[in-house]
Amino acid sequence: MIEIKRYWFTYVALYLWLSALVLSSLVQAADGYAGSGACTSCHPEIHAAWEESDHFRAMQHATDATVLGDFRGTTVEYHGIRTRLFERDGNYFVHTLGPEETYADYRVLFTFGHHPLQQYLVATEKGRLQALNIAWDSRTAAAGGQRWFHLQPDEDITPDHAFFWTGYFSNWNSRCAVCHSTAVDIGYDPGAGQYDTTWHEPNVACEACHGPGMDHVAANGSGGFSLPSVGVSWTFGKGEVIASPIGDSSDREVNMCGGCHSRRSALGEPRPLADYHQQYALRTLAPGLYFPDGQIEDEVFVVGSFLQSKMHRAGVTCSDCHDVHSGNVKSDGNSLCAQCHLPVAFDTPSHHHHQRDGVGAMCINCHMPARTYMQVDDRRDHSFVIPRPEASERTGSPDPCADCHTDVPVGWAAAALLDWGIEEDSEHWSVINQRSRRFDGASVADLGKLSQDVGIASIVRATLLEQLGNFPSTQAADISARVLDDESPMVRRAAVSSLGMLPPDSRWTLLAPILRDEAKTVRLEAARVLASGYGGLTSRQRRMLADSLAEYRESLIVVADSPGGQLSLANLEMGLGNRSAALVAFARALEIVPDFVPALLNLADYYRGAGQEGQARSLLRRALKVAPDSAAVNHSYGLHLVRAGEHQRALAYFAEATRLADAQPRYDYVYAVALDSLGQTADAIDALVEANQTWLNQYDLLSLLILYLEKAERPSEIVAPLKVLQELAPESPQVQQWSRSYPVP
Repeated sequence: MIEIKRYWFTYVALYLWLSALVLSSLVQAADGYAGSGACTSCHPEIHAAWEESDHFRAMQHATDATVLGDFRGTTVEYHGIRTRLFERDGNYFVHTLGPEETYADYRVLFTFGHHPLQQYLVATEKGRLQALNIAWDSRTAAAGGQRWFHLQPDEDITPDHAFFWTGYFSNWNSRCAVCHSTAVDIGYDPGAGQYDTTWHEPNVACEACHGPGMDHVAANGSGGFSLPSVGVSWTFGKGEVIASPIGDSSDREVNMCGGCHSRRSALGEPRPLADYHQQYALRTLAPGLYFPDGQIEDEVFVVGSFLQSKMHRAGVTCSDCHDVHSGNVKSDGNSLCAQCHLPVAFDTPSHHHHQRDGVGAMCINCHMPARTYMQVDDRRDHSFVIPRPEASERTGSPDPCADCHTDVPVGWAAAALLDWGIEEDSEHWSVINQRSRRFDGASVADLGKLSQDVGIASIVRATLLEQLGNFPSTQAADISARVLDDESPMVRRAAVSSLGMLPPDSRWTLLAPILRDEAKTVRLEAARVLASGYGGLTSRQRRMLADSLAEYRESLIVVADSPGGQLSLANLEMGLGNRSAALVAFARALEIVPDFVPALLNLADYYRGAGQEGQARSLLRRALKVAPDSAAVNHSYGLHLVRAGEHQRALAYFAEATRLADAQPRYDYVYAVALDSLGQTADAIDALVEANQTWLNQYDLLSLLILYLEKAERPSEIVAPLKVLQELAPESPQVQQWSRSYPVP
C-alpha cells in the first residue's frame, strides 16, 4: 500500500507540473485558446490519432505535404470553362474564369478535405475565401479516383449561375468555416458586405470540441483531476440477445458533435459542450431533406437521422461506434454491431435471410443504406432503418432491398418479407407523414395521435406537428397546444411553429408564456411567430415581447451573411411595420445571392403592398427566368397579371403552377376561380375534379367544386364530393345545408 501511495503522489505531482506548463502557455491567449500543441504534452496518443483523422485534414495550408491533386500544368474543361492547375515558385495556382468573365490566376491558399475528395480555397474580394467547384477525386485509381471532376456536372454553370465558384454557395467564410476550423470569428460587416474572418487553427483541433484549453486547466487546477462521466455502458443480461444499458444516458456527445454533424440554423456563436438546443435549431424531417420515412435525401449530416433511431433512445452515442479522435469506426463488418447485438441471433440467415458472409448479410447494407453526395462521397443513413418495402412503395421512399435487387418487379420485396413471416406496419408513421405532405385533410387526427406518442422519436413527433400548420383548424391547434410543455425542445418548437396559423390574439394567449422557455430554440420560435402578428398586439403586449424580439434579432445577426438570414430579418421588420429596414434587408439578401427566389418573391410582395406594381413585375419576371419550374413563382406571376388586368394571360401561369413539383392545393383553387371568372365554369369544374384526385380530402377544393356544380346546374354530380365532405367535416353548417339539399343515398 505504501508503494502504491508513493507512485500516486508522484503521478499527481507530475500532472500538476504539466498542467502548470500548459497553463503558462494558455495565459498567453486572452480568450483561453492556445492551440492543439498545448494539448500534446498530456495527450500524445490522442494527438497522434487526431493527426491521422479527417478532422486534422478538414482544412490545411496548401503545401507539398497536403495537396493531393495533380497541379503539373493539367488543363480541364467543364461547361465551356477551361481551367489550368499549375505550380509556380513553390505555390499552387488555378488559372480559370473569374466573376468578371475574365480569366486570371488564383493562388491556392488552403486544401479543404482529404478523402474521398479534396477541394481548394482561393481568396477573392472583400475577405472572401472561395472553394473551387473543380475538385480532386482522392480515391484510388482502381476505385475510379485520381482525377479532376466538377461538382455540378449537370448544371449549366456560367458566372451568373448560383453555383459558380465565386458565389455564395462556394463561400468558405459563411458556409464552411465554423465546422472546418477551430474558434472561428466570421467577422462579417453587413453594411460593407466584407469579411474579416479569423480562427485559432485552420483545421478541427482539440479546442473545437473541448472548448478553450484555459477552461480545462482552470477546472483541473482547483485541487482535483476532472474526468468526463462514463455515461452508458452495455452488457448482455442472462438470455438477452440485445445488450442493455447500465448508467445514465447523456446528450453530451450530441451537444459536442451535433453542431457540425447536423442540418441546422445557428442561434448564436457556437460554444463547445453547451446544450444543442441553446445553440441551434435542428431541421426536422422536411421534404427535400428527408424522404417521408425519414431516410436521408439531401446532405443532412447524421444527427437528424440518428435521433430517429431506437439506438439513440436506448442511450447509444457516437463514441459507442466511432473513435472520437480518429473518426474511424471501432471495428469493421458486422463485429461493430455485435457489440450490442449477439451474432447468434442477428448475424445468421434466420435473421437476414441471405447467404452467410455475403453482401446481403452485412448489417449496414439493410439498416444503413448509403447515398452518394458530391458524386463520390457515400454517406450511410444513421436512422438504422428497418426495410419496409410496402411502406416504401406507398410513400415513395427508397427501398433498401432495391439497392441490391435491381432487377425484380415492384412488390417483390414486400412479398418476400411476408414469406419470411414478417408483416409490415400498415400505419407506420411514414404513411401518415406522406399523406400530410400531400395536404390530405383527413390526416389531422392521425397526425395528432402520433405526434403525442412518446414512444416515437422526438424528431419524428416534431416533424408531424409542423405538418399540422398546413391544416388551419381548431382541431389542429388543440393538438399543438397540448404539447407546448413537452419534455422535448424539438416538439415544443414545432408546436409553436404550427400555432402560427392562429389569429394574433389566440397566438398571444398560448405563446406568451413560451417566451420564457428554458430552450433558446423554443423561445426564438415563439418570438418569431408572435412578431408576425405584431400589429394586432396591445401596447402592453408589445412591451412584454420587446426582450424576446431583441434576442431573436441578435440570433439573426449571427447569420446576417446568408440570404436566408437577411430574408428572416426582412420578414421580422415587415411584421414590426419597419418597412424601410425591411427593404434594406431584402436588398442585402439579393446582394449575397442575386437570384435568391424567396427574396425576389417577398420583395415583389413588398412593392405590391406599396402600390409599385412596376417594380413587382420586374422582380417576378426575374424570378420566372431563374426558376421557370417553380410553382410558387408561376402562381405569383399569375396573380400579378390579374392585378394588371391581364386575366387571360394569367391562366397559363396558374395552370402551370398546378402541375409543378412544389404545387399546393391553393394553386388549384385559384386556377379554378380564375377559370370561372372568365366564364369557363365547365373548365373550372374539370380542373377541380382533377385537383381532388391529386389533393385528397381538401375542404376548400371540394366546397368550391360543389358551388360550381350548383352554378352549372349539375346537381347529380354533387353527391360524390359531398359524401367526402360529410366524412371530413360533418359539423360544418355549410356541409349540413348541402346535405339537406342533396341527400346522399
